[in-house]
Amino acid sequence: MRRAEFEVEGLGVERVVDKLRAAGIPVLSAVKTQKNGVRIAVEGKHRKKVFAILRGTCYNVTKVRARGMERLVAAGVKTAGIFVGAALALASVLALQSRVLRIEVVGSGAYYEAEVREILSRGGVEIFSSAPEDENALTAEILSLPRVSFCSLKKRGAVLTVDVEVAGEAKPLEAGALVSPAEGILEELVVIRGTANFAVGDSVKAGDVLVADFALYGEEQKNVVVIARAKVGFPIRAEYAFGEEGARFQALLDYGELTEIHTEKTEGGCVLTGYAHREASLNFG
Repeated sequence: MRRAEFEVEGLGVERVVDKLRAAGIPVLSAVKTQKNGVRIAVEGKHRKKVFAILRGTCYNVTKVRARGMERLVAAGVKTAGIFVGAALALASVLALQSRVLRIEVVGSGAYYEAEVREILSRGGVEIFSSAPEDENALTAEILSLPRVSFCSLKKRGAVLTVDVEVAGEAKPLEAGALVSPAEGILEELVVIRGTANFAVGDSVKAGDVLVADFALYGEEQKNVVVIARAKVGFPIRAEYAFGEEGARFQALLDYGELTEIHTEKTEGGCVLTGYAHREASLNFG
């Protein structure tokens, strides 16, 4: 049976039991605690009615305590609340464990951190995202970076570790900007690190800075080691004191890659026209 216990103070507290009985509330026990104080116990179902009766008089109800089954129920509710809170906390921890809360780029190729983070972001992997679904695709893209010979992605807890190893580290990286090798049209431009000053299709002059050795990270500008490659195309016309085959061979030595070549015999040899293509790279492969 649920019991409710009250401590009542006031003049004539001896009459409290009679008042409650007159109102149809059985008093289970009554113990005088002081000259003007008494502790009474009733069935829990009469608790509100007791409050209404006693507070409507000159008596002061100073304390209410759960007794019997009511105390057990209250303790059970409190314990259940603790378990629910613990369960919610555990669920939150497990949910966070399934997310990426930190990304670490390690290994001899850790200087590719900005590029690796960009590749991961394009693949949908960022802080608070879920673990990568297609690790093979991300690994393949990271392996396409110059000098990268090994890459692995491992998630432990909420930390995603990307191990990037590079080959050819005995060759030091070169500082400076990537400049145009010739005057003509910029046909190709691949920039892994650095800031491009031109776009494919632009006209450039020999010595123009194609890729500058700095990069913006948010609003902050930082100096970086340029990793880039470019190709410039330009028309040529050259006369050689050779036959057609000799002129082509010499033109290859003079200009490198050639396309749309035309030759015309002259009294002194051969005139060759067409397009030449020159490449320039910095720390690229």
